[in-house]
Amino acid sequence: MKVAWKTALGHVRENNEDAVLVDEQHRIFLLADGMGGHNAGEVASDIAVKEAHAFILKEIEQAGDERAVLAVMEEALYRAHRAVQAKAASDEALYGMGTTLVELYIRDGNAFVCHAGDSRAYLFRDTLRRITRDHTFSDAYAEHGPRKGEKVPQRMWHALTQAVGPRACPVPDTKTVALLRADILLLCSDGLTDMLGDDDIQDILSVHNGEMSSVVDALVRSANNKGGKDNISLIAVMQ
Repeated sequence: MKVAWKTALGHVRENNEDAVLVDEQHRIFLLADGMGGHNAGEVASDIAVKEAHAFILKEIEQAGDERAVLAVMEEALYRAHRAVQAKAASDEALYGMGTTLVELYIRDGNAFVCHAGDSRAYLFRDTLRRITRDHTFSDAYAEHGPRKGEKVPQRMWHALTQAVGPRACPVPDTKTVALLRADILLLCSDGLTDMLGDDDIQDILSVHNGEMSSVVDALVRSANNKGGKDNISLIAVMQ
């Protein structure tokens, strides 16, 4: 297994609200993109990845089958949600903070993914395939169409419909992907995907195939060259 990760400020933001946690020994990989008032987003994302990691690490070895593994990952996300809420309730300055969270665990040739929000997981195997869907109004419209009488302003299309921390408990998506040798899994925040299309990401993965540190460097550099309008974080894992 080859692993590389990177998080960058970008050209516009004053602080980095993303959080990345890489536990290569236990094959647990977590990425979160925080949101909220001054510094609250980075608090939320940091709590989320640490809380989720602690629970997965404690429970995952006892999870015997696919359903049990995904149940552990779902519960890890719920625990992250409750921890972010509890912290926000303890400090007025953190009120309403939240974060995306995407979790990846690899075992026995399978990738287990659980997420809420619009941070993404991709699989690269000759071509790039998105594993996750964005929990945003625009993706909900694309999938189901608007509900009768519903009108969402254009500026709200990228607003999250699921997140860890604020409002009601999220309903995470889970997925299991059977891996082949040399498959690449990519986790990333929207600071990457708002700047680069899937074709751009695929081209970079193709050129740097096998060199994960070169992949993450090239992706961050390209996103910054396109404007770097948000924090840019990613984890690349080659099976």
